[in-house]
Amino acid sequence: MPKPIARRLATALVALAATAVVAAASDYRRPAGFAGFEEPMILAGYRALFTCSAHFLMGRPLEDILEVELVDTTRFDLPAPVIDAGRYLVHAEDGNGRQMTAAFRDSMGCTVLPPDWTAADAWRLPYAELGPVPDLADRPFPEGDRVELGPGGLADGYAALAGPVERAFDGDSYGAGSVTVAVIVLHDGRIVAERYRPGFGVHTGYRTWSTAKSISAAVLGVAAAQGVVDLSAPAAVPEWRYPGDPRAAITYEQLLWMSSGLASGGNNTYAVYFGGQDAVSAITTTPLEAAPGERWKYANNDTLLFLRALRHALGDDLRYLRFPYDELLHKLGMYHTRMETDHLGNFIGSSQVYTTARDLARFGLFLAADGEWRGGRLVPEGWVGISRTPAPARPPGEGEQGYGAQFWLLDTLPGIPPGTFTSAGNKGQYVTVVPGEDLVIVRTGVNPDGARFRQDRLVADVVEALAGR
Repeated sequence: MPKPIARRLATALVALAATAVVAAASDYRRPAGFAGFEEPMILAGYRALFTCSAHFLMGRPLEDILEVELVDTTRFDLPAPVIDAGRYLVHAEDGNGRQMTAAFRDSMGCTVLPPDWTAADAWRLPYAELGPVPDLADRPFPEGDRVELGPGGLADGYAALAGPVERAFDGDSYGAGSVTVAVIVLHDGRIVAERYRPGFGVHTGYRTWSTAKSISAAVLGVAAAQGVVDLSAPAAVPEWRYPGDPRAAITYEQLLWMSSGLASGGNNTYAVYFGGQDAVSAITTTPLEAAPGERWKYANNDTLLFLRALRHALGDDLRYLRFPYDELLHKLGMYHTRMETDHLGNFIGSSQVYTTARDLARFGLFLAADGEWRGGRLVPEGWVGISRTPAPARPPGEGEQGYGAQFWLLDTLPGIPPGTFTSAGNKGQYVTVVPGEDLVIVRTGVNPDGARFRQDRLVADVVEALAGR
């Protein structure tokens, strides 16, 4: 595509987003899914979705949801969302007499309905039966939920971790204004420290935000191990299969490396996340701004694109909806994790995964074991190594985080052992693996806007504490 045309199309993307605040409700589909967070429709969808997932999936009461999950929208003085427990719906007003609705399904989690749907359309949402959660109370972790810890949530011999864990919850030591939900430290394959914020617990969690990208990458890795996809081959995006479309050359690896070269809103896909837009109309319609593989740009759309390609490669929508659970999550014992979809059944796997700290700990153990689990290999040999190797288009600089394949790299930061890599999600969702120390550190949070949690400092302090115990 000629560069002047690509630039004009990219400029149009920004211009459309800038005028979206006055768009009619029927114009909710946006290029790249880019939308302003303060648009009434987006705010209402955000409040409906977070209330829906927190209440129906995680069992949290509305009064706590208003104070925790929805704290960043308090300043807009909107009416409280309305929970329709009988129909598993949540309605949230936008301040202009309109509302957005999110619908819950036990196996699929919550989905924001498009503005041109009504509550009566919720039956049209995709559904896959996953079966009941097995009783894991008496099985030891990680297969089950039994963990034996002493006072303060510490294992015998790990009193040195009391300081770092305490500081993680004080709201200042690792980031002013940060709000921690959970901290779990795993050493030599077992939980040696665990603590939760009031209102959360072993089976009560939160949205992963972009830690979902790392989980989605693992799902793609499983598909590669099974021969469904070839990571070095062009991604099977059917919307790009027209003769001469230069986007057809983009590979799975380039999408994993955030190096597609496509125009996007970066980490803004609010129309998909909260506005009811389907992922495909947002992610498959943007032009190239750079040659595939030559430019690194963090983009939610790159993650959503490899999931779109996986759906097409599988060629079976029911298998696609079950694939993450049957082939990865349930094998790891992650029974309290839900990968939510848009209204057309596309996983919003760049952000919209709800899970618990315990399930993230299981995921961390899987990564620490180089993708093996209970004697079997779930991803190709070397896949974890690729995940923590710097993306070719983004070599890390000293003192700054690097980026691999849907994981961030911490080992160029002070006090961090070589090879340390992490997932990272908005508001402080981290699964960090320190391979040389046989160490996994999970931190989840609900940081308000403007607050940042320094996971690297927590990791450095935990490593130091373990060295001196």
